[in-house]
Amino acid sequence: MSADNNILVVDDSPPVITMIKKILKGYNLKEARSGEEALEIIPVFKPDLILLDVTMHGIDGFEVCRRVRSDGGYNTVKIIMVSSGTILKERIKGYEAGADDYICKPFNKDEFQAKVRAFLRLKQVEDQLQELNATLNEQVQVRTQQLLDAEKMAEIGRYAAGIVHNLKNPLQIIMGEAELIARNDPSNESIGALKNAASHMKEIIGTILTTSHRKNKEFTAEIDLNQVIKDQINLLQANQFFKYEVQTRLELSVIPPYPGIYAHFSQIFGNLIHNAVEAMYDSPEKILTIRSAEEKDAVLIRIRDTGYGIPVDKQETIFDAFYTTKPLTAKDGRPTGTGLGLASSKEMAASYGGDIFVDSKVSEGTEFTLRLPFPGPAQSS
Repeated sequence: MSADNNILVVDDSPPVITMIKKILKGYNLKEARSGEEALEIIPVFKPDLILLDVTMHGIDGFEVCRRVRSDGGYNTVKIIMVSSGTILKERIKGYEAGADDYICKPFNKDEFQAKVRAFLRLKQVEDQLQELNATLNEQVQVRTQQLLDAEKMAEIGRYAAGIVHNLKNPLQIIMGEAELIARNDPSNESIGALKNAASHMKEIIGTILTTSHRKNKEFTAEIDLNQVIKDQINLLQANQFFKYEVQTRLELSVIPPYPGIYAHFSQIFGNLIHNAVEAMYDSPEKILTIRSAEEKDAVLIRIRDTGYGIPVDKQETIFDAFYTTKPLTAKDGRPTGTGLGLASSKEMAASYGGDIFVDSKVSEGTEFTLRLPFPGPAQSS
């Protein structure tokens, strides 16, 4: 038998302990000469089986058994009561206290060894079942969270559908009026910017419900991601806070065109850049840095702000749908939010096999990194 099986022998009679040690050679045995000593040893020794004498000075075996069973951490520990008596009432009292079995002195060696083997095997099986149950519970929790996340993303779709429905008509009016004014005053640059912004909004509305790259291959083009970033910066010039208070640094490397849908990337970059700008609303230093680079199999876009940063315990939560620290409305012009920007951006990036990572330090700032892998032959065909 393996020496890994821990057996605690609790008896106030040294000759009985010596006899048990001879019978159970090969096991990892530890002895206790009283109930009090046994209760001190159990949390440290962590026995698989306790051979517990019924009659001892001080705390008797029944009380020791009750205390062990009252601790939920020892549910699978096996307890065999050891007694020199054969009275039925005493046996019943032992079972009621939580004992698994009884054995009487003087011991029959074969019976003693057989019972020890049987209960150690039972203990091992119960431990395995508990471990399996814990694993299954963990898997259920993970799957439940996946289903909740899926429901959140479905809610984003329903929320977006409402936005599309409510924006289409007023946007058409804006575009029509802008076109009319542009004809009467073709040199007005502000009207040109308004038309560009309205066209951009129309394109976003047209694709807001179709973020899957694979479902929209017919709309795929070779996109200059650096130009998408510049377009978003230009659109932000209408934001007075951004225009007059935020210093922008563009460090854009030459990167190859990326196959995709322009509106998808404009939404991802727009959300990340807006998020960075709004994070600096109250910070003394307001520097927005955007870098692009190519690695061997992907494009990396890094967007850094000098805001107050995100606590470590919140960095996983920020990508959850509807999670936001901003109010839905504000009367003083402060940033507001719905909690959909980062969630939808991460989902959109995932449709290209990409991901968004966050690196943030409180009081220093935050950097979001968008990684977009170049599609292989099967994806790009």
